[in-house]
Amino acid sequence: MKRDWDTIRSVLEEIEGLGEQQFQGAQYSYGQDTPPDETERVRHLLLLRDAGFIQGVRFDSLGGPGIASPELTWEGHELLDIIRSKTVWTKVKSMAKDKGLELSLDAVKALGKVALDQVIGGIA
Repeated sequence: MKRDWDTIRSVLEEIEGLGEQQFQGAQYSYGQDTPPDETERVRHLLLLRDAGFIQGVRFDSLGGPGIASPELTWEGHELLDIIRSKTVWTKVKSMAKDKGLELSLDAVKALGKVALDQVIGGIA
């Protein structure tokens, strides 16, 4: 599986948006009959948990692996704050492409700061 930063951004936003009632009952998993796009979301969710950006209970069932009661950690909130703005996120991806960079965590953080400075400074 290749990491997809747009999926990562979407998953972080979704987890942040869970209300207290939804959080308590939220459960994400995949199995044979899961659509490919949802399988990718759950795989990214598990990656984010393993990297410390999300906390939750990992489980393995006959239906496949998953995570229950996901919640952003401090680091998860920090990462989402970097990539939340659509304007900043678009600039990050554009700058990475222009410079021939792969989007690693360090690149996202560094380019996010540059993009934010450009947006705040009014540089297009």
